[in-house]
Amino acid sequence: MAISSLGIGSGLDLNQIVNDLVNAERVPKETRFNQREQRLEAQISAYGNLTSAIDQVKGTLSQLSEFELSQNASVSNRDVARVTADGTAANGNFSLEVKQLAQAQALASAPGDFADPDAAVGAGQLAIQVGDGDAFTVNVQEGDTLRDVRNAINDAEGGVTASIVNDGDGARLVLTANTTGAANTINVTATEDPAGSGLARLDGANLVQTRAAQDAEAVINGLTVTSTTNTLEDTVEGLSIELRGTSDSPVTVSVSEDQGALQRALEGFVEAYNGLIGQTSNLTAYNAEEQQASVLTGDSTVRGIRSRLGNALVEPAQIPDVNARTLASLGVVSNRDGTLGFDSDRFNQALENDGFDNVTAVVRAIGERMESVTSSFTGPDGLIGVRTEGLQNDLERLSQQRVDLNVRLEQLESRLVRQFGRMDSTVAQLQGTSDFLMGQLANMPLAQNNSRR
Repeated sequence: MAISSLGIGSGLDLNQIVNDLVNAERVPKETRFNQREQRLEAQISAYGNLTSAIDQVKGTLSQLSEFELSQNASVSNRDVARVTADGTAANGNFSLEVKQLAQAQALASAPGDFADPDAAVGAGQLAIQVGDGDAFTVNVQEGDTLRDVRNAINDAEGGVTASIVNDGDGARLVLTANTTGAANTINVTATEDPAGSGLARLDGANLVQTRAAQDAEAVINGLTVTSTTNTLEDTVEGLSIELRGTSDSPVTVSVSEDQGALQRALEGFVEAYNGLIGQTSNLTAYNAEEQQASVLTGDSTVRGIRSRLGNALVEPAQIPDVNARTLASLGVVSNRDGTLGFDSDRFNQALENDGFDNVTAVVRAIGERMESVTSSFTGPDGLIGVRTEGLQNDLERLSQQRVDLNVRLEQLESRLVRQFGRMDSTVAQLQGTSDFLMGQLANMPLAQNNSRR
């Protein structure tokens, strides 16, 4: 950096001159660096967008290559039940009638036993057990209230939930089993200490059942089945039946293959592929009117991707004894602009001619092959990966070039400061000599005589 005293001897603004000379070297190079950096970053971003579009296509191809026929399960009255199928159930219909739902038992203290939640309950122990579960004991101290007992039961987490309900006749402690089923009844034994403390009011013999414990009961094709819960698992193989309400008459459960899923999968591929084609078109477009190129105009990587995808689209699947072995014969047709369309009539004709299983085999084969092609684009050693790595290396080299430029400019500035410093010192010496000579000449007799005239 130029020193602040530079220019004192010559009277010139040598600091500004040094800065101007250094900037004359810096600005053109930094401008080129900035332009190059912006283009590299734009290309890296463009390849990122392209990778995202390819990954979407790859995802749909994965669905095609791994396609498995699913099942639809429906109930004529969804208020009675909901049914889900895992794909292994037998197709067809059956009747379902729900006689009763499974429910958990609830017991309550007798009306009028306690005036409010802060009423004392007595002292002793409450032994509580739900069904064949582990029993637990609640210790009740003298002065404990109904609210204290409720909290102690809930804190024990023993399979029963306690609450307090005010029903107009005072506060009532309500115990509800956490599990449904006829076997999960609540057993409460109160031991008073001392006798006559009043805790016996919460003994099971003095509690009122407000809701009975019961199993779910349903009739499937005339056969009665029971369950401790409202979900029937594997009662009908391959189905999960959630009972939701009782019915006065049987409802119909229907199970069928969802063959429409294959068409939806192909249509999903078409949509993703068209998104990719639109992405490549935008990235490589050229505006002739404004003579403006897009970030990847003329890029060989994009051309290679489009070419390999196009070839993969028309290659037939190696499935013997099948007529429709290409995507085009399955209804995936090409448009003039490179996008795809879906012809459902052609797809349905292929199903009719070759059967669903054969068409599925063709779709899986094509999906697997094209998925492999797309993986070669985006993998670590793929076209885009290699190209992006090259651009990243260019950015790193550009960063080093900036460092090298700054070093050279610092050296140039130091050299200019030294050169102008020596010049400034020389000018100062010459100015001093000039001033001395002018002083001597002014003191000479001839100069003094001339001054008297």
